[in-house]
Amino acid sequence: MPVSAALPATLKGITATKIAEVAKQRSDYETSKRHTIETADHQTDLLSKVKALFDGTCRIEGCPVSTDDPSGLEDYPDSTDDPSELVDRQLSESLRNKRRFLRQAQADPSFSPAILRQFGDELLRDLELKSQGHIHAEFFSKLVTEWLSDSDEADLGITENSDELASSTSSFENIGRKEMYEQRAQWESLVFTRSDIDPDVINDYLTKLFTSTKTKAKALKDIRTQVRAFSAGFETRSGRFDPDYLKVTIKGLVLTDLLSEEKNAILKTFMSNKEVLPEICDVLNMRLMSLSTWSWSTGEGDAIPLEMRKQLNGKYRVFMDEDVLDALLLHGIALRWAVEFKNVFTKFFRSRAWRRGDRTIPKLDKERREYFLGEETQGSSVSNVHEKRRDQYYEDYFMTQLPEDISEGGRTYEGDSDDEADRTRKGPLEIKHSLLHLLITESQLATRLCGDITVVRSDFKWFGPSLPHSTIFAVLRFFGMGGTWIDFFTRFLEAPLRFTQDGPQGTVRTRVRGVPMSHALSDLLGEVVLFCMDYAVNQMTHGSILYRLHDDFWFWGQEDDCRKAWRAMTQFASIMGIQFNEEKTGTVRLGSRANQAAASAEAVVKGESEGNLESGSEDDSRSRRTGKGAVLTTDNLPKGEVRWGFLRLDSQTGRFLIDQSQVDDHIKELKLQLSHCNSIFSWIQAYNAYLGRFFSNNFGKPSFAFGHAHIDMMIETFGRIQRALFPNGSVTDHLRQIIEERFRVKDLPDGFFYFPIRMGGLELRNPLIPLFSMRDYIRRSPEKMLERALDKDEEEYHVAKERFVKNDAGAGLGRHSNLELQSKIRAQQGDNDNFMPMEEFLRYREEKSGNLAAVYAELLAIPQEKEVDMTPQIASWLEALPAETMADRSNGGGLGSGVYRNWSSMEPYWKWVLAVHGAEVVQKYGSVRLVDEARVPVGVKEDLKKEDLEEEDLEEKDLEEENSKKEDSKEEDSKEEDLKEDLKEEDRKEEDRKEEDSKEEDSKKKDKEEDKKNNKEKDINKEENIYIKRDIYKEEDIIKRGMLKILLLKILFLAILILTILLLVILFFEILLFEILLFEILLFEILFLTSP
Repeated sequence: MPVSAALPATLKGITATKIAEVAKQRSDYETSKRHTIETADHQTDLLSKVKALFDGTCRIEGCPVSTDDPSGLEDYPDSTDDPSELVDRQLSESLRNKRRFLRQAQADPSFSPAILRQFGDELLRDLELKSQGHIHAEFFSKLVTEWLSDSDEADLGITENSDELASSTSSFENIGRKEMYEQRAQWESLVFTRSDIDPDVINDYLTKLFTSTKTKAKALKDIRTQVRAFSAGFETRSGRFDPDYLKVTIKGLVLTDLLSEEKNAILKTFMSNKEVLPEICDVLNMRLMSLSTWSWSTGEGDAIPLEMRKQLNGKYRVFMDEDVLDALLLHGIALRWAVEFKNVFTKFFRSRAWRRGDRTIPKLDKERREYFLGEETQGSSVSNVHEKRRDQYYEDYFMTQLPEDISEGGRTYEGDSDDEADRTRKGPLEIKHSLLHLLITESQLATRLCGDITVVRSDFKWFGPSLPHSTIFAVLRFFGMGGTWIDFFTRFLEAPLRFTQDGPQGTVRTRVRGVPMSHALSDLLGEVVLFCMDYAVNQMTHGSILYRLHDDFWFWGQEDDCRKAWRAMTQFASIMGIQFNEEKTGTVRLGSRANQAAASAEAVVKGESEGNLESGSEDDSRSRRTGKGAVLTTDNLPKGEVRWGFLRLDSQTGRFLIDQSQVDDHIKELKLQLSHCNSIFSWIQAYNAYLGRFFSNNFGKPSFAFGHAHIDMMIETFGRIQRALFPNGSVTDHLRQIIEERFRVKDLPDGFFYFPIRMGGLELRNPLIPLFSMRDYIRRSPEKMLERALDKDEEEYHVAKERFVKNDAGAGLGRHSNLELQSKIRAQQGDNDNFMPMEEFLRYREEKSGNLAAVYAELLAIPQEKEVDMTPQIASWLEALPAETMADRSNGGGLGSGVYRNWSSMEPYWKWVLAVHGAEVVQKYGSVRLVDEARVPVGVKEDLKKEDLEEEDLEEKDLEEENSKKEDSKEEDSKEEDLKEDLKEEDRKEEDRKEEDSKEEDSKKKDKEEDKKNNKEKDINKEENIYIKRDIYKEEDIIKRGMLKILLLKILFLAILILTILLLVILFFEILLFEILLFEILLFEILFLTSP
């Protein structure tokens, strides 16, 4: 969607008005300035010239002209203040002072002419600086106009999405028609082909995995009980929508990038409309109550439209353009179920069914450590590596796609959420980077303590589109999900689909395999299936950890454990009907012993490969080779490189190295994209997307584990990229040349390009600044940090030994003066009390060493950006900023982009930019603000940032798939010519259809106009339907309430009747008692009278 379509028409109109006003203000100012200078030039003496300049400046500022006669100030007849003070209040500090000094100069013959000349020069410079401000405001407005014009003329060839390259297709090259058709064909071959997986085999596999012991069986029973209970109460209690939950659902849905920008805009309007939210909740709850009959809303058509969205690296993905209410209902259901399954699996993870990877310390060793060191036999309160490893696995990697709480709104695998303020857990990109840091940290510990470590990395090929439905349903049934929900998920998955590019008459096909893209329900179903693989590896390796980010997984440890893990993964994949991605599968051995074994192992593999070629065997029972990918084996580890993004794990250095050949390929791509940017702002967006984020993210975030070497490698690579892009200068030189050619504007300082848009700059990002800021924070190499921790352990050994000896041999330590334990230790050591050897003291470092745990955490940390120091010059620049900038800053909340008056609230990046470029900006414009913020088209300013590219949503997965395509391209050269011929034939057919298409063009235009009208009518009808359904719902409610009122009235009448009867009974008894009393009195009188 073009940028202009994202801007409300009213906002665009306001922007155009403001741009016109900027031009008018400049014209008025230049006229007043010229008049002031001409008046001054006509004066005969120096004082009069300066006085004329001063008066003219006051008029331009809109202040009354000063006068020495207070009675001449007719503007203040009713004021009780000193009129001269009233004038002072409207002038700046500098002008107020000059007014006083000029009064002195008029009356004081000793006043220096040199000072007067200085005043005149300052006034002229102030006029010139204001002129520069007006010129820059008009120039900036032209940049905005260029950007909007470029957007209006954009062709809608590439749909806008946060993981696309561009916000408008006019700015970027629409590359890859052939790639789009190829990827669509491959996607269709999976999604529309039913798999032949046997659910009974899956059930047998899971039964054996989860019920082989009583402990496992009990934990499985708990899962099934909880799932069944949640299923039963979902429609009536657990899953109902209310306005608060609907807001959470909308927020999570927008983050998935499932819907188009137009539909996301509709959702955002729902969020701010308190009247609409309850109505939508009513409709969703009605659909929820009839979930057993739910089906996809296809409107007047018979299928859900499919669209292919282009990614940053040229790959395409297939998205469903579904109904907004369907999307809300499905996301709301998915969110409830995701939280429930996260809770269920967490309980299972914390149960005894999940094996722990901690090494068991024998009782004898515990007793000896208790005797010599004073350690408690039941455990130690000292933090250790095992605890930190397990805690981090649960926090960051265990079922990380599933949210822990409803308030999260959902999780995404791609990219980081923009809403950092509300996020308590790490974002997806942050987790990916932390996994790389963890791998290097673990490898450094393992190679130092054990000598070597083996790393296996892989993922599943086309996991989303290829996941068999029978596999999903078999796993769900195994965990206790009932038939009603299975039926619902079946209808969700088996959707009728049609590609929009095929037109309304295109073929409608039903999905029979795979899950939809960017659906929270898809993530849920995938995670439930893959949880079984996590557990299988846990059981096979006796507690080792499989680090998995959705379908991307890593395992490391001793080689024997890696073989067991790989065997568990291959068995799981075979049974579930999914395949490994050979191009992203590999094994690397790190450490001294691994390097010694590498040569012989490579020779063996080479010999086996040659043997297979000589025998002409295409099938092998133990392995399978595809193209240039990994050799996937069941008994041995897969062969291939371990990669992530632009990084390759090097077995010799034990570090991640940047693959410069991949960088070269993307430099070419970036050159092509920049060459197709038609506006300055779109050029800046593309540059920032690649240099500021895409390259930075795929180079890996620096950490203490990576050390100086990684940062230096990134700095060197960024320098090489910029030299390749701009061989004759720098990025700012290139932009200066373009601006001069288009706008005839010269002498722009570098600060203009780097300063924030809010202050009149272009906000060009410099990726080297954060790296230099972090580099100064790293003072030691990771090897030195680890060595220091190990040395501390040895120092602690000598301290413990000295403490033991000083307390007398055999006397024990404090509470450990246990005579029984003492005699037992002496008997073991030949009747002596010699302190334990160092090897025994250091034997359980991962379980006992606090020093090792501390350096483990330190290596995983990300270095802070060291801030530049504020100088008096910088302080004066910030002090000159107006107060409203601070108000604007406080409204933004949190750390934000830009230069602000409050130095402590600025990000380190902007402090660096200000310190480097502030002086030249002040020299050119008189302030660190290049232009008054009110003159910048504020309405567009934020949209510029919203339109900025979010390639953080581009996972390294896509990058690696593209790289694997490049590796396979050599083998496909022979097929290329045939494909080209097919494309030519297709082009010829398209030529033949052009005549028919031209005839239908006019009718299509009319149809489009009618479609637009119909769409509007549909929207109106949808809204009417919502209200009709609401009315039906309310009518039903009214009837129910009426019946309830009638029932209450009947109850009330019956209560009154009963009460009346009770009163009558009471009255009867009271009358009876009164009659009895009267009778007794009468009887008494008779007796009294008849008695003698």
